[in-house]
Amino acid sequence: MIIGRDFMKLSKLIGEKIRAKIFSNEFKNFARKRPEDFTRKRGMDFEEMMLHILISLKCSTIASLRKFFISIGTSLFIAQQSYSEARYKIRVEAFIDLFDTTATTMLENTKNAWHGYRILAIDGTKISLPSDKKLLAHFGGLGKNKTATTAQGSILYDVLNDIIVDASINPMKSDERSLAIEHLQKYAKIAPNNKNLIIFDRGYPSFELIELLESLGFTYVMRVKSKFNNDIDFQKETDGFVWLKQGDKRIHIRVIKFALDSGEEEVLLTNLFDKRLGRAAFKKLYFLRWPVEIKYDIVKNKLELENFNTRTIEGIEQDFYATMFLTNFAASCAIDVQYDIDEERNNKENKYQQKANMNELIGILKDRLVLALIQKHPKDMAEKIDSILDEIRRNTVPIKPNRSSPRDKTPHDKKYHHNHKSNC
Repeated sequence: MIIGRDFMKLSKLIGEKIRAKIFSNEFKNFARKRPEDFTRKRGMDFEEMMLHILISLKCSTIASLRKFFISIGTSLFIAQQSYSEARYKIRVEAFIDLFDTTATTMLENTKNAWHGYRILAIDGTKISLPSDKKLLAHFGGLGKNKTATTAQGSILYDVLNDIIVDASINPMKSDERSLAIEHLQKYAKIAPNNKNLIIFDRGYPSFELIELLESLGFTYVMRVKSKFNNDIDFQKETDGFVWLKQGDKRIHIRVIKFALDSGEEEVLLTNLFDKRLGRAAFKKLYFLRWPVEIKYDIVKNKLELENFNTRTIEGIEQDFYATMFLTNFAASCAIDVQYDIDEERNNKENKYQQKANMNELIGILKDRLVLALIQKHPKDMAEKIDSILDEIRRNTVPIKPNRSSPRDKTPHDKKYHHNHKSNC
């Protein structure tokens, strides 16, 4: 739910901030590697390059450029080599900054919570990359001989407000716990309030991570494996307390145990000591992390993250953060139209509630967002985004409860053949 219906729509607010940044000299100076880059008009200018990469058209470079130029109403032609050379002039940090802008804007303007807590989850994923010796040397690989070029991705995700708060793409040698620590340290600087609850799956718990969470003032819930701690394993109470110890350090934690439908025992650790929240509440709380799995489905299958248009390390990183940008922008559009969808269907006898069709939403953005962001006047941009939202609102699907789409975490054949691109 957006804070205050009278406020500017979230997608418009983000769009205006992004548009203003891209067209500012300050951002241009920050984004380009050398002062002389993008000073002469020989092909695509800086703003066009940024927008083309941000829109993440997943087809051949030439086809995506043709579609891009048609969408902005120009007949410009640029050779693929010239495009690649121009792209190399832009720092990865520029795309991180634009993604961060979406995250901070959404955090400031959303307020869905659980018992007053903003609920966040951290989760990692393996990202399949194009087969390339330089990429393999930098990121590493999977498979029998570790030759399937792969990166380690990680996100910090606000599950109730649909925000990727932080994200990173890293070499395979990076462990998920260290990446989680980096997310937490960054989030601590921008956290909107002091009631933030972080949910962790059972691959994350460690004394060091718990100690960091305590020092940063975060509330946490962690699922732990058996043999993580003997005192926890031997505890008979289903809702009790233990001291975690490491040398002279001691941390007081709450331990909650309950049986899953499969019969397996689930054990949760937390520093949320409010006894009004019992085992049933924590069982529901832990499963609030499920949307992070759904978000990876959107990122990988609907936005086609792994369908990269580059074979350079910087290009991969640019594409990754461009996808994170577009993921958050798509979420802001879904938030904006949901209010109107609910209002329109109020008092109607529908079996299911409705929501925006994410496939259609993403297709509409890829076709029309660039034309909105390239407008030089805020009013013109706002009108274009209104038109986008109107079209999204007309494409809805039913919300069916208790559906799942488990993520396959095992290595598999590449989904996208990087030397056989479609023509959009």
